[in-house]
Amino acid sequence: MHLGIADTSVLLVLIMMRTQLCCCLKYTCTVGSDGFCIFQGVHIETVEQAQEVQLEPPVVTDGAGPVTRVKFRDSSMFMLPTRLYSAFRQLQELRVWWMQLHSIHIDARLLTLDAEKNRISSITADPDTVPLLRKLELSQNRLRNIDNISHFEHLEVLELGHNDLRTLDLCVLQRMQRLRLLDLSSNNLALVKSSLGHEKLPALTVLYLNDNRLTYLDLGILRAMPALEKLHIANNALVYVDNYDNLPALLPRLRSLQIYDNDWHCEALADVLGQLRKMGVQEYKAYSAFNCKDRSVEGVCCTDNKPFALVRKSHQYISNYATELNGHARYLARELHRTRHEVHRLVASENFTQSTLQMLGDEVDELRSQLSDLALVGGGGTADIVPGNRGKVSGRNGAAGDQPQVERLASEMVKLRRDYQKLTSENQSMRQQVRQYEQLKQEVEQLRLDSVDTKLELQLLKEQNAMLRHDLQKLQQLFSLGANV
Repeated sequence: MHLGIADTSVLLVLIMMRTQLCCCLKYTCTVGSDGFCIFQGVHIETVEQAQEVQLEPPVVTDGAGPVTRVKFRDSSMFMLPTRLYSAFRQLQELRVWWMQLHSIHIDARLLTLDAEKNRISSITADPDTVPLLRKLELSQNRLRNIDNISHFEHLEVLELGHNDLRTLDLCVLQRMQRLRLLDLSSNNLALVKSSLGHEKLPALTVLYLNDNRLTYLDLGILRAMPALEKLHIANNALVYVDNYDNLPALLPRLRSLQIYDNDWHCEALADVLGQLRKMGVQEYKAYSAFNCKDRSVEGVCCTDNKPFALVRKSHQYISNYATELNGHARYLARELHRTRHEVHRLVASENFTQSTLQMLGDEVDELRSQLSDLALVGGGGTADIVPGNRGKVSGRNGAAGDQPQVERLASEMVKLRRDYQKLTSENQSMRQQVRQYEQLKQEVEQLRLDSVDTKLELQLLKEQNAMLRHDLQKLQQLFSLGANV
């Protein structure tokens, strides 16, 4: 094949374009003054691009150790490059701000991850290993669920502020025995509950729950945090809290409790502040008494207009209903787990039955073959079939000697047929049980969906309760105006 000058030039252009395309997917980081190895201008829009991107460390100089800190700058990534952790096997700290990440995978060897100000809605990790992660910063993202965060056992700092969390069960933190700081501020939390049981978070000293939508809080859920020193619940919609009289036993080390900018009822607020004074807690207000619409107690705004007894009764009803709902959900989860285990057992048993039936079928075929051979040689009386040795013929005259063997084989044939029928019936019974358990599984799934619907109804009840409180406040104001007139 001969190439002309024009063909050669076209080929060179194609080669150059291919080289440029490959170079665009290869990035080398440079070490900055802060010790981070910095990647710039990395752009990933699809999963395919994430798999194609190649990340390389800088040229190693004498005395320079492996790269342990990496950050990205002036980049836009739908997800992290797939080869990031394999390219930097000793990576300990990763910083990815303003990257437009939608999800993030956390390597088991990573110690610190700072992924604030992204669009992260899901977190993944290797399920077969326990991550070594100590600090996780995911503020200003789009997280709505953190159930899969429970296996980060070594976490010491967990910052999840400015996300979209709606409810929280503290049981997701039960394995984090080293956790010192938990930031859940500026979410949409309307319910915080605890099903920890006897488990504790012995190292937790700071908890941020401020700037949420809490209208009720049972301080009893904090009994799992005996070392708590700072609790921030300001700027919610709290009317009162339960179990405040047990604060000395629940939180003996408490020194700061920020409670301002709520919808406190003055009577409930006075009780809480009295308990805080007994404990020696000084920090609990923001000196905003001059901005109060109604009145204040020790610098914290409150109101006497709200029908406190009605609100408290409704909150208690909602709390009891939520507790009952949680118990029902846990029961359904246990039943579903038991059902899955039983289905797996039945499937294993069915597989064993199928293999046994196959073996019996092979033995039946073997016996049939032996009977056929005996029938062929029985009339001539010239051969015997030795059991277990198909096709081997002896030289005896076997008409009389073959008869007992035929009868024995026939009886074994009958016995095998009975065993085969028995195993077939057992197999059918097991299949029926599997179908029943599948039906039970569907019912459990339907109950779970009903549980979700009930939670939504509970949230609706809360919102209706808030509206009722607002309407009652307006009515009382109108009543006060009428009385003054």
